[in-house]
Parts: sequence; C-alpha cells; structure tokens
Amino acid sequence: MIDKRTLLSGAVATGVLAFAIPGWAQNYPTKLVRIIVPFAPGGVDVTARLIADRLTAALGQPFVIENRPGAGGSVGAKAVASAEPDGYTLLFSTPGPVVVSPAINRNAGYDAVRSFAAIALVSKSPLLLVVHPSVPAKTVNDLVAYARNNPGKVHFPSPGFGTQPHLVGEMFKALTKTDIVHVPYRGSAPSITDLLAGQMQMYFDNFANVLQHVDSGRLRALGVTGEARSPQLPDVPTMDESGHGGIEATYWNGLLAPAGTQPAIVARLNAAVNDALGLPEVRAALLKLGSNPAGGTTEEFAAFIAAEAQRWGTVVREANIKVE
Repeated sequence: MIDKRTLLSGAVATGVLAFAIPGWAQNYPTKLVRIIVPFAPGGVDVTARLIADRLTAALGQPFVIENRPGAGGSVGAKAVASAEPDGYTLLFSTPGPVVVSPAINRNAGYDAVRSFAAIALVSKSPLLLVVHPSVPAKTVNDLVAYARNNPGKVHFPSPGFGTQPHLVGEMFKALTKTDIVHVPYRGSAPSITDLLAGQMQMYFDNFANVLQHVDSGRLRALGVTGEARSPQLPDVPTMDESGHGGIEATYWNGLLAPAGTQPAIVARLNAAVNDALGLPEVRAALLKLGSNPAGGTTEEFAAFIAAEAQRWGTVVREANIKVE
C-alpha cells in the first residue's frame, strides 16, 4: 500500500515550495518534455507512460516517452546524464541503468549519484522468480535440484548485462551453487518473449512484466524476493520462506533529470509526480501491475539512490562482474 505519511509530507513540502519557486519555474514547462526509458518498448515504459500522461495533464505540455535501449540501459541513462539540464530531457529508470551499470563499467560515462538530480521515486516492489512450464519445478528447491542435475542447461534472460534481473540471477547462481547461464537481451519484452517460447527456462523480473503471464498459466511463479508475500500472489512464498533468504531485491522505478537541473524545476516535477501518485486511479493501476506506489521528497529519493548504489556495488565487486 502507498505510504500515506510519505505522501502527506510530500504534500506539505509541495505547499511550502509553491511560495519558494520562482515565477519562471512556475511557468515550466513551455514546450514538449522527453522522458527517456532506457529499454525496449513493452516493459518499463508501461509505468512510465502512466506517469507521463499525468504530468501532461497537470503541467499543460506533452511529456512523451522515448525508448532508447542498449547496454543494459546505460545508453539511455548516459544520454540523459549528458543532456542539457533544462528540465526537458528526463530519465525514467529502474535500478540497473542508474546504480548498477556505473559499478560494472568504469567507462559508463556517468555516476549514479553525481550525474543525476533525483526527482521522485514512483514505485517499489519485489521481483518474482518464474519458470517456463516445461521446467519440472513447482518450488524453488525443485528448481535448484533440477539446475544441479542439468548443469549449463538452465538459461535465464535479463533486460541487459548489469541490470537487476541479471544480478539477482547471479546471486541465485552463487548462493545455490548451480550452473545456470545468463543471456542478456535489449529489454524485458524480448526476454519474456523467448521465455514464453521455452527458449529460456527461468527469470527474475518485476511483477508488472510477468504477472499477466503467471495469471494466464504461461509461466509458473516460484518465489518472491521481498520480505513478505505479495497480495497479488499470496500463495507464492518468499525466497526466505523457501530457504534462500540471501536472494533479496527490491525493484523500483523513478524519475530523474540531469545533474545541474534547477532545484525549482525538480521541485515542480516532484510535486506533480506526488500529486499523480495520490490519485486513486493511478494507485490502482500501479497495484494492478504489481507495483507499490512510493512518492516522497527529492532528498529521500537521492538518499535511496545512494544506498542502492552502495548495495549493488558491493554485489558487483563480490561477484566480480564487469564489462569485458
């Protein structure tokens, strides 16, 4: 459920900022705003379009989605980090492009903390471990046993090298001592296409991307990476309940701008996103996608990004994952 105290504090902050925002910033935007989603269509952009539509309605100018996939999302992230910090090029991202890619590739061309101005955390949710029905596994332990008995034959996709599904898959591989094979794609949609076709066997991804396929029976859900079971799939145990508590991850997405963007513009966007997340229809749409609405201040989101960068940076170093 949405954190009402967070939204309330955001609303109070919005009221205060209304008096502090200069007149020129109150007129922002005066033209089309691009929101770059660093993945192929059919995945993250579903949530991004939901927020973009609300920003368009609230701020009176079109907020359009531009998919720019490549290199695990770092192509799109770098494009925003390098853009003019005028509020007209934004990034709607998951953890991978922002906090993981710079840890894996020292030549990524941007930094998780220094290259972006955090606007707002939109949603958070655990990841879901799913398998193709051809895999003879009804539980996580069944999958571990199957993978151990079939070394090198269980493949897992990801939206790209260094994305969160990739790292969680590597965590699973290390902690379960199984020989599973990573196959990077250019986004969640093509990953899921091959998973549904049976060319891939298992996958960690957010609820928004795979829940409909679990409901239809085309994929089987085995575990949740969060601290508690999901209301959408109450019968699916957590990884901890399955005896694999070290495999934990939070999927999130949020809106960012290039570093150096005027704080007044960032504040205006933050207020608009928080207002959108306060709408019952937006909350319902996010929950239907398996995402928990977030919201809050820019400072809270910036601190969250810094903590995520540190956490996943540690995973990257311990697993010795790097661009070759």
